[in-house]
Amino acid sequence: MDPQDLLADLDADQRHAVTTESRLVAVIAGAGSGKTRVLTRRIAYRIATETADPRHTLALTFTREAAGELRRRLRQSGLGQRIEAGTFHSVALGLLRQRWSDLGKRFPTIADDRHRLLSAALNLPKEQLDDIVNELSWASARGITADTYSTVARSRRQQPSKAARITEAMAAYEREKSARGVFDLDDLLVRCAIELERDTAFAAAIQWRFRHIHVDEAQDLTPIQQRLLTALRSPDTDDLYIVGDPAQSIYGFNGSDPDVLVHVSDRFPGVEVIKLPVNHRCTPQIVSTGVHILGHADLSADLQSSRPDGSLPSLTAFSDEDAEARGIADAIVRTGDHAVRNGQVAVLGRTHQHCARIEQALKHAGIEVRARGFRGDSSGRRALDQAKRLTSSAALRAWAHDILDGDEVSPAQLEAAQPSGTVSAQQVASVALEHLREHPDGNGTSFASWITTADPFGFQQKGGVEVLTFHAAKGREWDHVWIAAVETGSVPHRSATTREESLEEARLLYVAITRATSECHLSFAERRGGYRRNISPFIAELDLTRPGTSGPPEDLSQAIRRAGESTSRTSLERLKEWRAITAQRSGILPEELCSDRVLRQIAEQPPQDAEQLDKLTGWGRLTSARLFDDLQSALGNQS
Repeated sequence: MDPQDLLADLDADQRHAVTTESRLVAVIAGAGSGKTRVLTRRIAYRIATETADPRHTLALTFTREAAGELRRRLRQSGLGQRIEAGTFHSVALGLLRQRWSDLGKRFPTIADDRHRLLSAALNLPKEQLDDIVNELSWASARGITADTYSTVARSRRQQPSKAARITEAMAAYEREKSARGVFDLDDLLVRCAIELERDTAFAAAIQWRFRHIHVDEAQDLTPIQQRLLTALRSPDTDDLYIVGDPAQSIYGFNGSDPDVLVHVSDRFPGVEVIKLPVNHRCTPQIVSTGVHILGHADLSADLQSSRPDGSLPSLTAFSDEDAEARGIADAIVRTGDHAVRNGQVAVLGRTHQHCARIEQALKHAGIEVRARGFRGDSSGRRALDQAKRLTSSAALRAWAHDILDGDEVSPAQLEAAQPSGTVSAQQVASVALEHLREHPDGNGTSFASWITTADPFGFQQKGGVEVLTFHAAKGREWDHVWIAAVETGSVPHRSATTREESLEEARLLYVAITRATSECHLSFAERRGGYRRNISPFIAELDLTRPGTSGPPEDLSQAIRRAGESTSRTSLERLKEWRAITAQRSGILPEELCSDRVLRQIAEQPPQDAEQLDKLTGWGRLTSARLFDDLQSALGNQS
């Protein structure tokens, strides 16, 4: 890898975040500012400059998919060596298994179904356990035990009767785990931290192994994850690089603590804090709307957009929830088939109930809705249900081989034997082995998640409108986004009874708004469920009548103009400079915008309008219209 190649498409702030000589670094990365790009380039840059050893580099993520994406991007950057990348739980599991094996101890079974264990412990049906499980998960992630819960419950303003019921459930849950000899996922983190804290020789060995630690989505760290991270850090080198955005901390119900980044200098004395204030994803108008929302989250944001001006977000009031659903469907029809077919449209609701109603309205209007999840025949469905319950890679591998060896059917026969659109048990087993080749420490839970993400059976549609909750939309983006039910009772949700929960609701709306790259449409119902609603206080004072004033940074705007000023260069050279600048704005590589071949076609026969540009590039009508004027300016065809 050439270190300079890793920096070529970064803006000034991103470049500093990648190249800083500091070893203790916190990057506060605003929405759309290139967080994942900076993290992967930092790892690759340090290895390329030989200031870090790939054999001693650890990247901690919150999902297996994020770890896989990080490794994929590192390969694209030219990194040939493999680094250790995984979730907090998978890393803790690997360390504990090796530790217990070295000590000659039998490692316990990992149980990932709290509902089932609690049902057995309390003799209650599953449907009565949801509230208890949610509270237990929150407490477990924060290291709160049955002995300390009653004190914490008072600060959460819980009724004494409910607090007593939760305390009793927590104690029963621990007894049930002990009787069965099992760990749950959070036990992995606690036990791993305890082993490192108690045994200095073990800690020294692990800290030597993981000398360079990187943490993604640091705003989502829970107290027990922070405890494990502290135990993993070497006091001698303190080589830690964390990336995140406190404005996108939306998992408080799971125990996450955004204060780790809000007060990062207190948590990590001596840390260099680097901010990425330029959003390369959204128009200035969408960014300004998001910044307004952050004021209700007690967060100030010096966030600006590198994109050209776009349309103002719209706000529409409907008489009730049915009128809102129909209105959104009608608006999407007017947006056109092209955007729907290309997967450029999403509708976001605060709850699954909101989403279900809108999805029905879209289908009634004849709008394609993107299907999600697994479909298969009865044997395939039963097989996946069986696989999901397997708690280790060994069990999943043995189960898959049992199915395939028993039937003695070749992969080609498996594919040919199935009716279109169905999946057999044998195909599920075959794909499970494929998953284990990519994720050797995988289990049934990771396999089920991987099926949804990787879509090995080709069931996921590429087009259609996506209908998601705010939480499920995090990390995604679309050109056109409708955000429904932005009203009291929904945003903030009526369950948000504390100040901390209300602040998180504001951050959640900010995340939803910044999923839109070009158009954002907000709506609310004046009556929902027969009850009167008011506009959400988060947007009650939002002025959507004046254009935003925060356009692209002046240096980028001038650079676009300068690309067309020189007559000494060829059209192709000017176009390449325009492509580099435009790609930087969008946070992508220049070649991802368009190839050299397409640039040569544009240079040889410049398009006369956005429609011709679309035919040449395949960008789509909206993108071509947005980029046409800048491209013409770069060619010197406009004054």
